[in-house]
Amino acid sequence: MDDRELARSLQRGEPHAFEALVEGHYDALYRFLRHLSRHRETAEDLTQQALLKAVRNIGSFRGESSLKSWLHRIALREFTGWRRKRRLWLPLDALKGVPEPAYGQVDEAESLLALLHGLPTPLREALLLFHVQGLSVEEIALVTGAPVGTVKSRLHHARKRLQSAEKDIQESYCYEP
Repeated sequence: MDDRELARSLQRGEPHAFEALVEGHYDALYRFLRHLSRHRETAEDLTQQALLKAVRNIGSFRGESSLKSWLHRIALREFTGWRRKRRLWLPLDALKGVPEPAYGQVDEAESLLALLHGLPTPLREALLLFHVQGLSVEEIALVTGAPVGTVKSRLHHARKRLQSAEKDIQESYCYEP
């Protein structure tokens, strides 16, 4: 089922359409929001909220972009709203140092995540949307509302910062006799 057909099915309230939407897009949206929020439960909540908002507002989907980029734009707005509202606090469970099974098991993955989350939000968003979510530069521009040139610039600067940070880490492990 293509994007427009799925959108029409959702507008008609067909039960299989919501299932198709979730099956086709939940994992990608969750992964994107998981990287942005760095918290599994928050990512699950935001993903569900984004999908529900998409269903409620499916009439505004004009088909000018892909459904994937339209959904990522909604997810990004949900994340941005969540980030504005949240209070910074550290639960006592976080002090135990027990990593989640999927994260923290591999030192390289943990280092990469730390570097990634050290980037300013616009650079991190562009990098995740391009390399993790597989969106084109034009789709990222639609999702973020930034011009194509700005997206290209953000990708360039994000890559440069990651390369520089990686080089610094490698140099710190190299000892000269």
